[in-house]
Amino acid sequence: MRLIFTALITSMLAAPAAVAGGPPEGEDPAAWCEANSDACVTWCESNPEAEICKEPECD
Repeated sequence: MRLIFTALITSMLAAPAAVAGGPPEGEDPAAWCEANSDACVTWCESNPEAEICKEPECD
């Protein structure tokens, strides 16, 4: 039971980092932002210099 609880907490802590990772290499950033609008906004808060973050859709 303790192991399950630990695994659950660990996965919950790691999830936001994975979601806010930005567009994957080789993928179109505009398409990624359109499909993942919440993650795009979160990522753009940390990366305002990125080209996709200058687009009005990502603001």
